[in-house]
Amino acid sequence: MAFQNLEVVHVVAMDQRNCIGKGNDLPWHISADLKHFKEITQGGVVVMGRKTLESMGRTLPKRVNWVITRDQNWAFDGTKVAYTIEDALTQAVADVHASEKPNSIFIIGGGEIFKQTLDIADRLELTHVELDVQGDAHYPVVPSEFNKVASEQHIDDKTGIAFEFATYRK
Repeated sequence: MAFQNLEVVHVVAMDQRNCIGKGNDLPWHISADLKHFKEITQGGVVVMGRKTLESMGRTLPKRVNWVITRDQNWAFDGTKVAYTIEDALTQAVADVHASEKPNSIFIIGGGEIFKQTLDIADRLELTHVELDVQGDAHYPVVPSEFNKVASEQHIDDKTGIAFEFATYRK
């Protein structure tokens, strides 16, 4: 447990070059991945950057939504705001213990938030999408101390896009 006895979990989909976004949006639509993301995070506490929330346009239901921003005047209905990653994680601890998933805190983006929290992450829930979209937001290279412990291969029925759900642990 890397943060106050909580499992820190990154949940992200990325292409073959670790791209996670393009133009402040997801560069693909894979229903099974969205369902997978929901199953992992629903009932828990999610932490994200402001741009990630704004790209979604709404808070995630049935989750406590923590948003990190430098803008002291920023507010968004249904969110809790912190101005540093450390503050967000520290303040979110009470929410995590009161949630349906009292042992984990979920980091859901964007690229800079993932980069700054990778060293405290215990588990990575990655969707590897078999595309090369040349996007503008990227996930860091997965460090060698993470080992893939589970993997499921899939092909999206509507788009034909191949993807893999993979779980990595330190």
